[in-house]
Amino acid sequence: MATQKKKPAKKTTATSAAESQNPVLADFIKAAGDDKALLDIVQIIYDVEDAMNDFIKNEDIDFNLTGKERMRLIGAGVRNWGFINKAYEIARDNPDFLPKQFDALGFSRDMREYEEVRQLSFTLEQFLRAVNEAMLIRSDILFRLALRVYGNLRELARARVPGAQDLFNALLRYFRHRRRPGAAEPTEKEIERDLHSLLHNTADGKIVIENERPRASAGKRVLVDEVKRGRAAIKETEEAEIEE
Repeated sequence: MATQKKKPAKKTTATSAAESQNPVLADFIKAAGDDKALLDIVQIIYDVEDAMNDFIKNEDIDFNLTGKERMRLIGAGVRNWGFINKAYEIARDNPDFLPKQFDALGFSRDMREYEEVRQLSFTLEQFLRAVNEAMLIRSDILFRLALRVYGNLRELARARVPGAQDLFNALLRYFRHRRRPGAAEPTEKEIERDLHSLLHNTADGKIVIENERPRASAGKRVLVDEVKRGRAAIKETEEAEIEE
């Protein structure tokens, strides 16, 4: 009697990700070290990637559809899904009215499969929302830590510590905003509003008004309004604060 070959057990540990030929996950594992929280996230990444590959294989999905090919496919929005569901109920309850050689069992199977995939989509949307919120919380922490580095370099640059100014300038450039080329000139109302904000220290930036006296033709006036607002506005005058 031939011995049945046993299927190897599926790897479930985070370290198995390094053997999945994914260099990104392998780097994550090395960086995580013995940090259980980080290893748990790596494990989730591996499990999701593994499940995604299985899903693509089982569904035989073509991810290379062109835009026109996708437009030819009919989605199931609220109205379309209502139509599909009602047609299914009629087909199920009135088999005598179905077209000849109509696969009623296949219709029922396709309905169940679609509902399962739709539930999977809802679950993934909730999961993605939770992941995005976790990213937002972590990015807030990281930004505040980066501001501490920025603030320390600003003080060292003011004290003329050798090498500090270049490092400070490397961070300062991320907070310099310029008006887009071709942007419409600000209105008088917008200038008055921005001027009021600057005078009351509720915004960052500058307002520059250049005027040329008329000669052979009408005069020319240039307005530059670079007032910035926001909860985490950073001043170009080398000030970096987050308003609490």
